[in-house]
Amino acid sequence: MYMNKLKKMPVRYPINATLELTLRCNLKCKMCMFRHGDEADSRLMKGELSSAQWEDLIKEMFDAGVLNILITGGEPLLRKDFCEIYESMYRRGFIITVYTNATLITEKVMETFRRCPPHRIGITLYGASNETYERLCGSRDGFDRAIEGARTLSTLPSEIEFRTTVVKDNRHETKAVSDIIKQEFDLPVTHSTTVFQGVRGGCMPIAECRLSPEENVDLLVERTLERVRELFPPERRDQIGLKPIDAKQYCASEKNKFTLLGCQGGMNSFTITWDGKLLGCQMLDCFSTDAVKNGFLRAWEEWPNTVHLPEVDPTCTACPYITFCQVCPAVRMAECGNLSGRPEYVCQITKVLLSDRRGNNEKDLQKS
Repeated sequence: MYMNKLKKMPVRYPINATLELTLRCNLKCKMCMFRHGDEADSRLMKGELSSAQWEDLIKEMFDAGVLNILITGGEPLLRKDFCEIYESMYRRGFIITVYTNATLITEKVMETFRRCPPHRIGITLYGASNETYERLCGSRDGFDRAIEGARTLSTLPSEIEFRTTVVKDNRHETKAVSDIIKQEFDLPVTHSTTVFQGVRGGCMPIAECRLSPEENVDLLVERTLERVRELFPPERRDQIGLKPIDAKQYCASEKNKFTLLGCQGGMNSFTITWDGKLLGCQMLDCFSTDAVKNGFLRAWEEWPNTVHLPEVDPTCTACPYITFCQVCPAVRMAECGNLSGRPEYVCQITKVLLSDRRGNNEKDLQKS
């Protein structure tokens, strides 16, 4: 239930923080939602919060009861003062996760992490070869650097998680990425297949490189089948069937009851941007307060007053498949450039999920 339909403000607690230390990145990934381009780097760098400003905010978040911090970017390790900012968080006892592309792991970073290990490190791989990294990320030796960085990070007592974003340029290496990570680290890889268009000034031509709705669902089914088959004895694995909708977890609309944006954004989670804005969702900057000027707690308390959601496209609200759809205000803004539009790409993915290209029609699927 969205903010403009609420009769009473729900109880909100600032528990989970995403700290976006920078929007700059050493890679130039085609599917990055936030990338502004090299020409913007000097402007972005000038506008980034200083380590002292981050330290002040970190203290205020600690006093307000924040428990979990996700450090992200851009590429957070690109900041020369990353270790200083990181140690300020660590000293206060937050549960810390660091997201990185693992290509900038220096001895200084490792000295800091050995002394103050993160609870979790999320490593994103974009392919299984330097050729794919060059084509997709503009880095000739990106894969070698990433895998070596991952090996170095794996020596820490931190929990390591691997992720990849699948688009047309690296679709052929999906299995190779999983195989490499399984062989080297004995860990699974989380695959993101649905990529939305740029937000907050992002300039990359994402629609040109992302998977088609059909490719998206096919990969989802393929990956889900692999995981399910691992649970069965070898002699039964070829007998397992899977409908597209079976591969997609969903909840009834009640999951969004008493929230501001239809999720936990702004309820128990928030983002502080590279320039000090407090957002309920990292993708959505049309609702924000100034955490540096006003202080964290005041910015958190006042943020709901900025949320004003318009009525959405009536074809969406009347759609019988809305329960299965990934649509939310942030997705509408990314795909349509406004908060009320109908995101066609997401709509098509939902329709493919609810179809059965093996001969059954949608009504049969709904009854099954």
